[in-house]
Amino acid sequence: MDALPADVSALVARIDAWLSLVGTDGVIKSAAMTGGMLDLEVELSRPGWEKPAADRLARLDRLRKKIEVARKLYRFYLPDLSRAASPQILSVAAVLRLCGLLLRTALVCGDARYLNSALKLLDGVLERDDCVFPDELRVLARSTLDAMVPLAPLAA
Repeated sequence: MDALPADVSALVARIDAWLSLVGTDGVIKSAAMTGGMLDLEVELSRPGWEKPAADRLARLDRLRKKIEVARKLYRFYLPDLSRAASPQILSVAAVLRLCGLLLRTALVCGDARYLNSALKLLDGVLERDDCVFPDELRVLARSTLDAMVPLAPLAA
């Protein structure tokens, strides 16, 4: 991976700081696999998401599709994330963390698909009344958008 420009690195550091404050309250950070099911809440709270390794990107891609197509995120999935293994929805804290991880990945990988999914979460695509996104996350999303899609100069 190429070195990021200083302004993008600074923004990634701001997102990292925000992510360090957003946990998944009450989640026991043990094995993410429980009874043959992937506990997405535990998985998202584990370290390592800051590194865009192939396995993490594959999982984020699956989650992007859940956001954009199914418009629902559950806590428990089959190990390959192909379908939900339980009707329990993902906690608000985990949704917020996922949004931050998507923003970070968009910047680090230079891939607007992750930004698009984060923006859809912020726009309420999950249709959940309990999922309120803090202003700080919205500012980070706006900054990510500005960093990835700079304003075009005005025509004379």
